[in-house]
Amino acid sequence: MEIVLAAGKGTLNLDESGILRLAWASGSMLDTADAVDSVVAISKISAGRMLPLLIDISDVKLTAGARNHYLESRFVSSVALVGESNVDRVVAAWMRRGNDCPQRYFTSRADALEWLGELAASDEPQSVAG
Repeated sequence: MEIVLAAGKGTLNLDESGILRLAWASGSMLDTADAVDSVVAISKISAGRMLPLLIDISDVKLTAGARNHYLESRFVSSVALVGESNVDRVVAAWMRRGNDCPQRYFTSRADALEWLGELAASDEPQSVAG
């Protein structure tokens, strides 16, 4: 099942291995409303479980409001950020700063999925505190 987010800027799905996959369209500018939309969708699709999340941020920009909303919301167990350029790496570093959720930047989707799978295998299932 794929969920379209933020008026088509992004898509979200849950793969068969239990990893959430969020892909933002290249060239997108994400604002606070887009971040809220994605967190709400992730919360719904995960049904209260803290699942690993892969986010494709290739050529995506975000406002400070979007970043702050992500930092204030603990809704996943771990995050792999996937990009292609040095600018993507800077965006990923900015998104990770000040966040205690395990996060890492990758240029390879396969490497990101492997890392998320290893983390998930070593953790007990978690639930979101209500």
